Amino acid sequence: MDDADSGQSRATLTAPVSPFTWEVQAELPRTVLETGRLPLKWNRPVEIVGMQPSVVALNATGTPLLVPTADDIQVLLDSNQQDRYTNRLEDTAATAMDESYVTLSSMSTFLPRLMRIQLRNASPQIGIGFRWKRHNPIAAPRFFDALIGIAFFCRYID
Repeated sequence: MDDADSGQSRATLTAPVSPFTWEVQAELPRTVLETGRLPLKWNRPVEIVGMQPSVVALNATGTPLLVPTADDIQVLLDSNQQDRYTNRLEDTAATAMDESYVTLSSMSTFLPRLMRIQLRNASPQIGIGFRWKRHNPIAAPRFFDALIGIAFFCRYID
């Protein structure tokens, strides 16, 4: 029986138990396209049941720049540098890294959405990368530097 048959493809209006929260943060200067891959590791199997992104403007004084939001940033999320959980194309084998980013605000589970990412190996690791959605290295920067975070709501699994 697959997940769809066992009712796992639907959820009631309740939240799964997730007693642990981990967060990855990175600074994204307005003059740089992306942060590169940031690892998050666990020492046993874990299930990610939700996420909440955040963006804070840094040094937001004295210039006519815009304050960035989660809609101005993109994120890439992978597992063990293999499985990608963010992707804009169907064919993941042919997907270039540039096509694996999605808008950061779409990762919020405070929308009507739950997650169920099970990382069952002994030392699971995910990688997170952030980048500007609109970046032109030639033009003047549009936004203040940003401190970007994404919190992971998790529980350990057997």
